[in-house]
Amino acid sequence: MAFYVKRSTTIESIAVQSKKVRSIPSHRPHVKYVTCDVDGTLLNSKHNVDPRVEAAIIDTLACGVKFVCASGKSRQGVLNSVGPTIEEHLRKAYGGQVPGVFLNGLIVYGLKGEIVYEKTVPESTSWKIVNKARELGMTLVAYNEDRILCEKFDSETEKLRPYKEPHPEPIGKWENVIGKVPLHKFMFLAPVEECKKYRGEIDILMEGEAKVTQAIPDMIEILPGQGSKGAGVEMFLDSFGGKFDHLLALGDAENDLEMMSMAKYGVAMGNAMTCLKQVAKYITKTNDEAGVAHALNRYVLRNNSLNGLTSSLYNRVEPAQIVPSQKNEKVQLTAV
Repeated sequence: MAFYVKRSTTIESIAVQSKKVRSIPSHRPHVKYVTCDVDGTLLNSKHNVDPRVEAAIIDTLACGVKFVCASGKSRQGVLNSVGPTIEEHLRKAYGGQVPGVFLNGLIVYGLKGEIVYEKTVPESTSWKIVNKARELGMTLVAYNEDRILCEKFDSETEKLRPYKEPHPEPIGKWENVIGKVPLHKFMFLAPVEECKKYRGEIDILMEGEAKVTQAIPDMIEILPGQGSKGAGVEMFLDSFGGKFDHLLALGDAENDLEMMSMAKYGVAMGNAMTCLKQVAKYITKTNDEAGVAHALNRYVLRNNSLNGLTSSLYNRVEPAQIVPSQKNEKVQLTAV
């Protein structure tokens, strides 16, 4: 049975749902699809892919399991981040295409590379966001599919470089694009203390109109309506008849909450935010300890035949074992 999150879902209500944590499955997990966050999950803290994680993803695709990224990044930003080897294997698995859930579920590409879902910020909401950014003196960027727009370059827009997103394009004034170019999401960029100070104001401004979320402490994202990775993952699965009962979801941050709650196998990283660990069914190692590789090894690779292939993963990562956690009756993946 999968957990479905209503549009009015809050972090608190998701936490209530999470009390129905499934016991450790006595049968072999039957994972057919994997949705994996990128920053803080697939990538380590240096924004690189651990060789063990790369090997596990390649082996997962070789098993015939549908592995896709579910990220707040643009699709091009994801490809820039995961590197040419993973991109090559993704395209090989999907006939030259790169399906997945991008911009926190606001643009979703199906298995054949077609857009199966897209949501943009209404013009009236865009103006509220722009006016608030000007009032607070915060840098603002907006995403248009694989483009990032800003009024001008500054030290805050430079913070996007390590995340390997497309470089922001200066447009002069927001008046030049709002109502003329579809904008999928906005993002406030500011020092961590400013983001903490103004998050509440932004929440109040957007209440009932847009979703406010954070994956990174110095960036606040605004998504249209109740847009979320969870909604995007649902649209992705619906596009080919997939079911949440066969989904393994991996993540580390607030923007992974809905996706984590919906998946039968919701696995939080060891470095995940507390709010995510509270709703996850299981917890793996951190992103600096190849946590994604451990989770894929436990839930996918141990339960699928590689048809005679010798998996490079098994030479690089220890087998994972589920052991009881002392907190919240969760379980933790640890190396044996």
